[in-house]
Amino acid sequence: MAEPMLTIRQIEIFRAIMITKTVSGAARMLGISQPGLSRMLGHMEDRLQFRLFDRTRGRLVPTQEAGTLFDEINRLYKGFDDLSHVIARLAKGEDKLFRVAASPSLGHSIVPPMLARLIANYPGLTIQFDIVSVEQTVDYLAIQRGEYALTVFPVDHPNILSSRIGMGRMVCAVPASHPLAQRERIGVADIADEQLLSFRPDTPHGRIIAEMFDKAGVTLNVATYIRFAETAVAFVANGMGIALVDSFTAMQPHAESVKFLEFEEPGAVPVYINRNLEAPRAIIGETFEEIARNAMLGLPRPR
Repeated sequence: MAEPMLTIRQIEIFRAIMITKTVSGAARMLGISQPGLSRMLGHMEDRLQFRLFDRTRGRLVPTQEAGTLFDEINRLYKGFDDLSHVIARLAKGEDKLFRVAASPSLGHSIVPPMLARLIANYPGLTIQFDIVSVEQTVDYLAIQRGEYALTVFPVDHPNILSSRIGMGRMVCAVPASHPLAQRERIGVADIADEQLLSFRPDTPHGRIIAEMFDKAGVTLNVATYIRFAETAVAFVANGMGIALVDSFTAMQPHAESVKFLEFEEPGAVPVYINRNLEAPRAIIGETFEEIARNAMLGLPRPR
């Protein structure tokens, strides 16, 4: 024989009667008719096979069994209240750590306003932000040190999804006192004989620069190799030569001693958002992806 059980609706009715002490009060509380509620109460007692209330002088007096049942139901409702609280905190991003990384030029330019928008959507959110090199990016995502990484190169790993979300370009950083600084746009041939600060040819920026020079039919002669675009700009500011950097680096605040020039045929710098397909994705992550994609639209031009 099956054990007697109550439906959720029957539990609501029983709890309403226990709270209001009368059938009429419970009916008003639940928005149903008094005769209908009385019939449901009778069905409940038949199903449970014991009385819940004694009818005394027109009032319902709870039995001991009803008291015991009410205590259990209150614990159940307390659990629902706790669950609702947890759901609300998850929706607001409270008590959540969001870990994200970026290539240096992106991390110093477009990522901060992205994260500011994310925090505006989830005021209780805690962020762990890291700058990662090309070599560090795969491990960062593959072993789930972070949830997302924005890079200027695709990540080649079977568990990592790399989606291109936008495009930047290469620009030329020159000292403000340099003769080329009077121009707004230059060609690769115009810098063929300059002291060039550049990246190793096996790096994302280095490959783009090599393609630009090859396409222009100009020999690439590098005077100084650097690892980060921000370093190259600092060298330019100190008169050590000129540098090709991405437009995201040019968006950052720089000394007045440096000017950024557009190329007539600039090399394209892609932007990728990367995540581990094996890692569970939170709602916050989906929001970040949307913010990142929107941020790539209508980016300001470098000054």
